[in-house]
Amino acid sequence: MNCLLREGKVQKDQIHNADIRKEDENGMYLIERQKKILTLLLTSKEWITGAEIARRLGITDRTVRKDIRDINEELKKYPNCYIESIRGTGYLLRTADRDELFNRMEGGSSSETPRARIAHLALEILESEDPISLEDLEDEFFISRTTLEAAIRQINDTSTAKGVGAVIRHRKNAVQAECTEREKRELMRSFLFITKEDMGRKMQDEYGFLNAGDIRRIMGKVRGVLVKHKLKVTDRDMTEIVLWLYIQKQRLLSGEVLREQEGAGREEKTIPETIRILSEEMTKSMQEGTELLYPKEEIVEFAEYLGNIRLMKEERFTKKEIMNMVEPCYIVIVEELLNDIKSRFMIDFTQDEALFADLVMHIRFSIRTSGGTVSQEASLLDTIKDRYPFVFELSTYIFGRIWDVLGIEMDEVQLGYVAAHLGAALERLENTDTGSDFKIAVCSNMSMGIVRLLMAKLHSVYRGQISIAGPYPLYEMEDMMKGQPGLILTTNLYGVFDELPVPVIPISPMLESADIQAINEKIKSLKQKTVVLSLEQGIEQYFERELFFPGMEMESREEVLEFLSSKIVEKGYAPTNLLEDIMERERIAPTTFSNYMAMPHPIHMCAYKTVIAVATLKKGVVWGKQKQVVRLVFLLIVRSKDMKYISGFFDITAKLVTRKKKVQTLLETEDFEKFIGELVPM
Repeated sequence: MNCLLREGKVQKDQIHNADIRKEDENGMYLIERQKKILTLLLTSKEWITGAEIARRLGITDRTVRKDIRDINEELKKYPNCYIESIRGTGYLLRTADRDELFNRMEGGSSSETPRARIAHLALEILESEDPISLEDLEDEFFISRTTLEAAIRQINDTSTAKGVGAVIRHRKNAVQAECTEREKRELMRSFLFITKEDMGRKMQDEYGFLNAGDIRRIMGKVRGVLVKHKLKVTDRDMTEIVLWLYIQKQRLLSGEVLREQEGAGREEKTIPETIRILSEEMTKSMQEGTELLYPKEEIVEFAEYLGNIRLMKEERFTKKEIMNMVEPCYIVIVEELLNDIKSRFMIDFTQDEALFADLVMHIRFSIRTSGGTVSQEASLLDTIKDRYPFVFELSTYIFGRIWDVLGIEMDEVQLGYVAAHLGAALERLENTDTGSDFKIAVCSNMSMGIVRLLMAKLHSVYRGQISIAGPYPLYEMEDMMKGQPGLILTTNLYGVFDELPVPVIPISPMLESADIQAINEKIKSLKQKTVVLSLEQGIEQYFERELFFPGMEMESREEVLEFLSSKIVEKGYAPTNLLEDIMERERIAPTTFSNYMAMPHPIHMCAYKTVIAVATLKKGVVWGKQKQVVRLVFLLIVRSKDMKYISGFFDITAKLVTRKKKVQTLLETEDFEKFIGELVPM
């Protein structure tokens, strides 16, 4: 019996039956090992000793005795059916209808039984260096030749899907695994399924192949090294690291060492410093208390694997720490990206070490992951697009650069997280540039009691964040303006504020939630203008009557985009490949927003003139993978010199996502001048 399976079977015997029993359709509770014992007794009319059963199944005599007791408990449900036991003679099944009992047992096989059989079979063949007789496999797994061949085909399907090809080859009346040592180890790990509940804890595999004591020791060694360096990993990554080291150790104990030509994919000198130190310390810890020695190729192989695990710490990594953990190419990529954003969009993130760390770690590690709670992540994506349309567009620019440099395609969820990092960086930049200098002045002619209540509410909401001056009566407006407020709040409805060069927001004396929302949106907009260039002139200059198409009847996103892009090309504002560029941008992520809106645009700066074409649709069309319905379309094309104002264009959708009545009004407006009149004041 092979080393891994021999140790694993001892562990499997130690697993409490209640943890893995399955209830069949007829009420029979048996674990897979007990079904094999019952199958042996069903197929024999002679006495079988406990020692013979133990030898056939690779378990202990004590386990046989315990399983026989459990099986007899289950057999009480069936009349005149039991296993007779005589010391020194063995065991014999007494039953009036063996076929009926066999059918009931097989009929209760759970859906996991074929997977367990395939995993067990795969591990045994992969571990063996010699051909294994098909007859021996039939006897060991209690299956027919047809079932065995089907299982081997499934194993080969799995290995082919992993890019290794069909590894189980027939040798006359036997089979043998033919692949490199590295491929064997990868396949062995793939057949060891750990449930999410067991990840990062006891790590009990479904089939009982792992030695629990050895797993605990390896996990302890890994944790010890991580704690020493104040690092952490996710439960999933801890499980994968421990399984990787477990398989590596078992193969080394069997004398199977990676050959030099199939060793790590890169030289030791290219491994980041922190990863090199961690791999050396973990493998050294694995050697302690044993005669096992890890050759250089094995240490480098583990370092390459560990380099793909995302390491974490309580606080964000510094730039220096990241440079010791990640390959230089990712450092260079992010530095170039931040410089490009600075020159193209006129936003300087180059001094934000937090953003640098977030982007490097995300690009290096998160791209390789998939899955997760799709519904939650899709919802997160939509929220980020609605609230931060500009930074989401920055993330799609990063997508293009990553594709150009690395050939790696990020999905929509990853784009959402990149946008979240950029949004946080923009908030930091806004707060850094405005600091505590931003002031709000309050002007009111209400009674003092009401005004004091209003001021108390304002101070409660914005304490420590914004300086609030006042209250000023109308006759002290000159004194109020000397304080250079960035925003004026007033309970007055007079037109005396029309000529002031400062934004004014009328509010209720009771400071309602709608007032707070309006104040916050204006503050955010004003702060953003300190770091993001605003349009030099009004947004209305980018709309044209000839590119306004109200009340259109169209059936699909493609029809809408083809129509609008053709009209823009006809005007000579963009090249003939405009539609192709727009669809390429849509492929990255749909350009939809809440409230039935979309703002499609080309992926490249291909415009000869910056312009916005508009279409309102009589009935909604389904737009993108998320099946969002769109009725209001702003097709935006921006020439190179206007890219620095891109945030101003996305203000259109940002301000409309929460205004359902306004969008409905726009959809019902067929006159161009009235449409612009409704849109521009926002």
